[in-house]
Amino acid sequence: MARKPSYADALKVLGRDDSAVLDLAERLVEGGLDAAGVPDLFGLRGEIVAKGRGLLTTIRERITGVSRWDRTQRVDAAHQILATMSLLEALEEVLDEVGPAEQGLTDEVDPAEQGLTDEVLDHLTQQILEGSGIDIAKASALGGWSFTLTNGLLVSGKSLALHLVGSPADLGEMIQEKAEQRYLESYRQLAADVPEFGVWVNLAEHEHTRVELATGLTELEGLLTRLSPATKARQHVRELHTLYRGALWRPVLSGDDAPDHLTLPTLEDSYVNPRARAHSAHKSCRPASEDWWAEETTPHDDVQTLLARCLTQVWCATLPIVILGHPGAGKSKLTEMLAARLPADDFLAVRVELRGVSADAPIRKQIEEAVSGQVHRDVAWRDLVESAEGAQPVVILDGFDELLQATGVNRSDYLEQVQQFQQDQATLGQPVAVIVTSRTVVADRLRFPDGCALIRLEPFNEPQIARMLDTWASANAGALAARGLRPLSLDTALRYRELAEQPLLLLMLLLYDADGNALEAAGDALSRSELYERMLTMFARREVTKHHPNLPERDMDTAVGRELNRLEVAAMAMFSRGRQSVAAEELERDLAALFPEPTDQPGDTGLHGAVSEAHQVLGRFFFVHESRAQLDGRNAGVYEFLHATFAEFLVARMVTAALGELADDRRHAARRRFAAPLDDGLLYAITSFAALATRASVVDFTTELLRQRFDETPDAREEYRELLLTLFHEAPYPAPARSFTGYQPWRADILTRQASYTANLVTLLVCVCEELDLVELFPDTDAPWRAWRRMANQWRSMSNEAWHGLVDTVRSRHLEFWDGAGNSRIERERGDPVNVGECVGFEISEDLTKGAAIRNPYDITMPFDGPTSKLLRSAALRDNGTAARMFLLLGPYFRHVSTDLLTWYSDRDDPGAAWNELHDILELRLAPPLHDRMSRMQRYKRLLESRHLGRLELLVLRQAVDDLEASGTRSSANGPILLVLTRIILEHLKNLESIVTGPKLSRVHVEPVLESLRRHINVPDHVAKLLDEHERLGAGEPANTGDRGAHALFQLPESDSGYVRDRFASLSDRDQEDPDSTDQTDSDDQKEPRPSAHRRQQKRRHGDLGTSGGSG
Repeated sequence: MARKPSYADALKVLGRDDSAVLDLAERLVEGGLDAAGVPDLFGLRGEIVAKGRGLLTTIRERITGVSRWDRTQRVDAAHQILATMSLLEALEEVLDEVGPAEQGLTDEVDPAEQGLTDEVLDHLTQQILEGSGIDIAKASALGGWSFTLTNGLLVSGKSLALHLVGSPADLGEMIQEKAEQRYLESYRQLAADVPEFGVWVNLAEHEHTRVELATGLTELEGLLTRLSPATKARQHVRELHTLYRGALWRPVLSGDDAPDHLTLPTLEDSYVNPRARAHSAHKSCRPASEDWWAEETTPHDDVQTLLARCLTQVWCATLPIVILGHPGAGKSKLTEMLAARLPADDFLAVRVELRGVSADAPIRKQIEEAVSGQVHRDVAWRDLVESAEGAQPVVILDGFDELLQATGVNRSDYLEQVQQFQQDQATLGQPVAVIVTSRTVVADRLRFPDGCALIRLEPFNEPQIARMLDTWASANAGALAARGLRPLSLDTALRYRELAEQPLLLLMLLLYDADGNALEAAGDALSRSELYERMLTMFARREVTKHHPNLPERDMDTAVGRELNRLEVAAMAMFSRGRQSVAAEELERDLAALFPEPTDQPGDTGLHGAVSEAHQVLGRFFFVHESRAQLDGRNAGVYEFLHATFAEFLVARMVTAALGELADDRRHAARRRFAAPLDDGLLYAITSFAALATRASVVDFTTELLRQRFDETPDAREEYRELLLTLFHEAPYPAPARSFTGYQPWRADILTRQASYTANLVTLLVCVCEELDLVELFPDTDAPWRAWRRMANQWRSMSNEAWHGLVDTVRSRHLEFWDGAGNSRIERERGDPVNVGECVGFEISEDLTKGAAIRNPYDITMPFDGPTSKLLRSAALRDNGTAARMFLLLGPYFRHVSTDLLTWYSDRDDPGAAWNELHDILELRLAPPLHDRMSRMQRYKRLLESRHLGRLELLVLRQAVDDLEASGTRSSANGPILLVLTRIILEHLKNLESIVTGPKLSRVHVEPVLESLRRHINVPDHVAKLLDEHERLGAGEPANTGDRGAHALFQLPESDSGYVRDRFASLSDRDQEDPDSTDQTDSDDQKEPRPSAHRRQQKRRHGDLGTSGGSG
């Protein structure tokens, strides 16, 4: 990477016409006080501040009338100078406050002072601000530079700092506070002369909440125009800009996508500026993860200010800006708007649709290919840049994900190639900013240069949806009123939020509702599956009408049905392959196997030849995105629905339709004297390559579609039940006469297909039946649980997503094994609390219930959510005897401590290390008190970091008492380690804010532990107050066993607990206690948020062992 600018560099950039400033810069580079021409550190400070202040005083003149890039460099230099001045002035002020006597200064420069001085000089010739600029995700101009810089300056001057103030940390804090204060004051003052400063921190017209949502990126254009050096672009640049600007006045969708009676608003009028999240890339960032974005960033209300910050800082010429978003989020429209709105006098915008250029070409060739196609003549990149005459080139590479999907080419180094292109251009004196867009889901296939800007577009919120609805109503109010219709209301649109929050899908809702107010008329009665059915039918009918306008109604219905059937095949092609996209070649193979009829071709194929089957099926619909790219002279295409739920609905539609047809065949066959065996070929073909439960929405849609069928024909439920049981009974045996054997989305072995098929039959059964006894599934065996276990183990061999989806779809309940023979049944998972006995009861034998003194597992219930619940339900579904026995033995821990067994956390003091509560408690309880002392103290520290006293904490405190009393006195050889333990306990008690409700945490349980602790430490007085308040409010009364919701935490008034830091923000479900007399769980004491703020932030992403690879 290019060398980052230093303070000396900043002097040279901003003071290039001031010989005295240039002389100081050269002397700083040469190094040492003698070279700088000053006797000591404070003389150097005076020289630096004087020269810097002189430059900043004339900053307006120095940034006026220069090129965009020169201006950007000069503004960055001014920022570097301002930061250094603030630091050195703060340093002098701190030393003045300490006083000459305390400073111990003499006429001679001692070695410590010389070391600090050399460190200052060294930093003045290196990078001043870490990151070469302000973090784009921060609205604060400080960006964390002060602390980093101060620490760096103190590295070599620790002895001086200790001598002057008392400790380097003290000096650092004092300098930081004053430097930040001076910096912020000066920064705000300079913002009047340097508009970029205001843009960077949202000071320029952004401090107050906007009353009206901005649209059309007009504010971005205004911001950058005000920063313009007022030069005029050449004709070549203006020609390209005029071309891009024309997009503003085109309809937001192509005319073919809307009925003739509607008016599509222009892009300029309808474009609602998106919200966005932003972050800088680093080695451990995970931009493909929703959790990472949620944990590390907060939404910005308008993407304009983020883009303005990026394009006015020097690093934009050495690092790419990456814009991510989901399909339909508006990435491409944003790039169209950006190309149209960047002021042509200040920026040279070049928009490259990567789908239209050679996928494997170098960056420069891709740009030249795109521009030449746009202006219809050959254009060399260098000629274009030189014709810009001072305008800052901004290359917009739109659709990187299309290169990956359409071609399959590995371009994980694409951003590194972009960065290398930028560095080469900077070396040639032609710096260029580059913006790359991509779908979020492929971000894990990219290597991000360290420090590059990441911007992710957010879904629409309610005000944005409302603004879009208003724009639509303004454009179509007359046309709708003429047909007796009214515009779509916000309340109605929000019923379908999953669609309305994506701009393109919101347009789809608007188009659908414009056909007779279909959404408004349906009210609350329209289910998701009904909405999708009606919308897809409407768009399919429109496509058929375009090509065959004169079809009779019966033939029209048939043609629309075929269109939807082909969409089903496309959705199944994606689902069966475990993807959300499908290549054109793959879809054509699937169509040939499942739908051999040729797709209707338009009457005239024109000059371009016949259109492929895949394009005929999907290319017509604007809610299907086609990724295209050119590779080796051929066009490659990949298709994807703009929202995953479209594909999931179509998969459920295809499966339920195949099941319905099979039910019809079975009914008709029953009326014949001679009938061929039932052919489940189509159902087997489409359900033997992937488990429906892999996607929860597929199961939900399937349930809705079946419910609609049963509402229309109540007798059909029993008919479907008998059919599915018949198919399940026959599934293990060969069926040589099956049809559709040519359908092979991928090469799967017979065991894999068998597992998927039987898992899907069971999924369909629990969607049809309330519950089902295992005896009905295996009527010909004396031990149905044994046959079930064999089959369930086949299911466990499916992918983790498929298996865990099945666990969340099918609940296996083993009932009455404690008191009798027991029976096992399955039902649809509803998310109810999990009874331990119903999960492990199958492992309880008659001898065990009569002779073993173990806790009845049927008395223990735990919340549905969490890894322990998942593992229990997994063990129940598999009839896993080993896991069941372990859970039987853990009954006391569930009952008296916690139901959280499997969550792993990162250690605050060692983030690379993982720890688990159960393991640490067992170590404390079972290991000798003096064994591995430091590790033991670390366990205490981790377990007592909560600010709420629950059963787990009370157990740990009780163990601490045992350790203190077993290890002698503090004066003994164990004194140091006992001192550490007492400090950990005292810190926990001081920070306590509450005692959790529940009878096992009443005074009779807590007070004896506190009394034992008082023999070793002074228990803080507020703990007794907490206990009094806990008892006064009825904590010892039996809890309402019917209410499994959150229990209240009793807290001291703020005046009594205000000294406690707010480390935890919410409550957990882990510790909700019920009285001993109930048969419900003791997931009792509502401890700190599960996990705590510290633990939650550092929770290992793979850490819930019950839901990861090898478990379950």
